[in-house]
Amino acid sequence: MDYGPEMMDAVKGSPDGARHFSNSHYANPSHSAYGNPSAMQNPPPSLPAYDPYPQPPYLPPNSISLPAQTLSHPSSPLPQRSSGIAVVIPSPSQSFAQRAPSMHDISRQPIETTQRVPTAPTAALKSGTPAGVVSQLPRIDYQMLLLSLAEDYLTAAHTEGSYRTMRERDIDMRRYYKLVATGLGCLETLLNRFKLQPQMEANIRLRYASVLLDETENMMEAEQSLSDGIKLCDRYRFFDLKYNMDHLLAQVLFKGSPRASMKFLDGVIKDVEAYQHTAWVYAFRFLKVSLSLKLSSHQDILSAFAQLRSISALADQLGDKAILGIASALEALVHLRESSSAESIEQAQRALALARSLQLDPAIGQMSQMVVLINIVDLACSLQHFDPSQAVAKMQAMQASLESHNDTWQRDRAFLIPVKSQGASRAPNGNGIVRMGSKGSLSVVFSWTPWADIYALGYLFSSMAIAHRSTSDGLRSEQMLKEGMRCLDSELDVFFNV
Repeated sequence: MDYGPEMMDAVKGSPDGARHFSNSHYANPSHSAYGNPSAMQNPPPSLPAYDPYPQPPYLPPNSISLPAQTLSHPSSPLPQRSSGIAVVIPSPSQSFAQRAPSMHDISRQPIETTQRVPTAPTAALKSGTPAGVVSQLPRIDYQMLLLSLAEDYLTAAHTEGSYRTMRERDIDMRRYYKLVATGLGCLETLLNRFKLQPQMEANIRLRYASVLLDETENMMEAEQSLSDGIKLCDRYRFFDLKYNMDHLLAQVLFKGSPRASMKFLDGVIKDVEAYQHTAWVYAFRFLKVSLSLKLSSHQDILSAFAQLRSISALADQLGDKAILGIASALEALVHLRESSSAESIEQAQRALALARSLQLDPAIGQMSQMVVLINIVDLACSLQHFDPSQAVAKMQAMQASLESHNDTWQRDRAFLIPVKSQGASRAPNGNGIVRMGSKGSLSVVFSWTPWADIYALGYLFSSMAIAHRSTSDGLRSEQMLKEGMRCLDSELDVFFNV
């Protein structure tokens, strides 16, 4: 279409020419000045000025106009409507003077593109669970969880069966090693990644080092863990835990350097005697006796005798008859081990006489392990001296003690020796070397041979006692030897029902 040069010049010269030109008044040629001459006499009405920010329409009081994007609360569902149509929602709290947001203002606001995470009460309402129940859920204590898992894994590993039966099945050995490694991993995680209470950390370090000593050959890591634990106990004055770590550290050092372990024990015994912790004096001296007997040299045997005599003298002075009795029985056993000469047998019988004289004491008569030990050592003396009549009588006494104390033998091979003297640590550990009894008295914990092995040893000694009359007694000696072999083959499966 051609609107003429004058119109084109007017369009080009006007700043709002495009808008005026697109207006319907000029778009229709019939309405223009050239198409309708009367229009020049009656000019068109003036057009309203363009407002880029139009004002919202008038709304009645107590009402606001909201776009669809602002209504997102789950409790206020929106009706189905097209985009851009305002919804009038009564609002009693809205004043008349408050200005409602316009569509242009809302278009300038940033649009949320991320999904909102529902809070605990909102999630509880969606799941049907009351909000109070969600807020009251207990937090997980990962420290106790890892500690419980470690004990469960180690317990499961130790209930797999005896070491001999597992060696016959390679699958069981792999499972055993895996359970022990997992338990150690839980303990190591506790020590490396958590800030623990001092006493709890000391107990975990002690447990971690004891498992390393019993199940692995990583003595360097066990020594490092115990050294850190001893420093911690010195800082917080945990005497009992410190002595337990010293006791275990001496065993760790013994595997690498026996002489260094003996020297370390000498220093610890001096410190304990200075503090007058008598129960721990007994514990460390008995440990030195045990380690000296493992070396088996003449110098070490003499050192063991010296330690036993020191224990007997201290126990006699303080009135600890149970300690005196166990020291005398061990002295007789060491004499038999040293030599089979008549002099050694005589000294062993002299030490046994002192131990038997203390059996009338109630503290000793209730200890089944001590009674069995005295009877076995006494029978061994008779066999060394080879007196058949005495050997048969002592064999019967040993068998009677084994039968009478069958139910009192603990599965963990531990038995307690009560200590009357006070002055040990003020807070004994429940699972340590020195424990607090039910009546408040202290006891030193000893670990001896399992019950199955004691029965096998009893069958062996009984067979030796009647071997001289086996043909006239219906081959009873051979039957006892076979029964002893059956005990060694079955071990835990028969005697502990594992």
